[in-house]
Amino acid sequence: MMEHIIKSLVDKELTLPIIVLGLAREARLWHKQVLEHRRNLHNKK
Repeated sequence: MMEHIIKSLVDKELTLPIIVLGLAREARLWHKQVLEHRRNLHNKK
């Protein structure tokens, strides 16, 4: 799904900023999950 959207936008100028912002948001969410997981592991000990 995501790849199809990206391919259809390839010829537009906004594609790169949109992809970068999307990746940044994903990375932030992933980072938050990792920190929360570590905190949970630490609290269980």
